[in-house]
Amino acid sequence: MLGLYDSDGILRFTGLDREACLAYVRLFGLSLASCSLTDIPIPVPLPVRSRRRHQGEECSN
Repeated sequence: MLGLYDSDGILRFTGLDREACLAYVRLFGLSLASCSLTDIPIPVPLPVRSRRRHQGEECSN
């Protein structure tokens, strides 16, 4: 996965390959000289544990 950043360091687009990022540059008339492409690691989902109440535990308000 690649990220296309503008000259201010703002992420403008993420794509699966270089061609998708270049198509975005052409579509919006950006200058490739003022942009940079950077590899973005694909996030790995973390398991979510549910919170269990112990028997007899009551909520106090």
